[in-house]
Amino acid sequence: MEVSLDSNIKTARLAGILYIILVLVAVYGMGYVPSKIIMRQDAAATAQNMLSHEFLYRTGILCHLISTTLIAIMVLMLYRLFNPVNRHLSRLMVTPVLVQVPIVLIVECFHIAALMILKSEIPSSMDLTQKQEFSYFMLRMHGYGIGASQLFWGLWLLPFGMLVNRSGFIPKFFGILLIINGIGYVAEACAYILLQRPDYLMVRQFARLTFVGLPLTMLWFLIKGVRTNSTRMV
Repeated sequence: MEVSLDSNIKTARLAGILYIILVLVAVYGMGYVPSKIIMRQDAAATAQNMLSHEFLYRTGILCHLISTTLIAIMVLMLYRLFNPVNRHLSRLMVTPVLVQVPIVLIVECFHIAALMILKSEIPSSMDLTQKQEFSYFMLRMHGYGIGASQLFWGLWLLPFGMLVNRSGFIPKFFGILLIINGIGYVAEACAYILLQRPDYLMVRQFARLTFVGLPLTMLWFLIKGVRTNSTRMV
């Protein structure tokens, strides 16, 4: 099956644009908002922040849902680009991302439930302190869910890296960086689940040194596009 160069360039650059947008949305929703709301090991202060800045808290939920949707759209666009290279690897690339979508929807329910508890929208006999502690527990459950979901984020990067190596669209070292990036995400997810101790921070810092593969690849797609005239279906 022949795919035109112009079509591939447009697809690659649009995927790059989506990546930039989803990063900005994710940084706000999963970085900025939690930093203003969650007070580590302080359920009362966290509860006060949630009630005092409810709209900010809700924007964080919305941004996480939007970024997850953008990720799914971006990977489907990459599927269109790389399916002619190898259809089986392309399907393996898409599957972990699609699995991650319902997981994110479920864990965001913990965020919503935490707010509902504090606002007494869920009937219970708990006093204020118990509500604050249970709400904080729901936030911790959300954190565990997001940490575990990184496993799937890492798994889709492995076939993506293999596809990049085979495609000839961009330099092969980007494929190597993507595979290393995927291994880093998988390692961090496993460490998050298994360790949960101070020594996890060392693993986390080491794993995050590997996270340059995807940003560099998507920036290349955005700026350079692809460099082949056609691809052959495998």
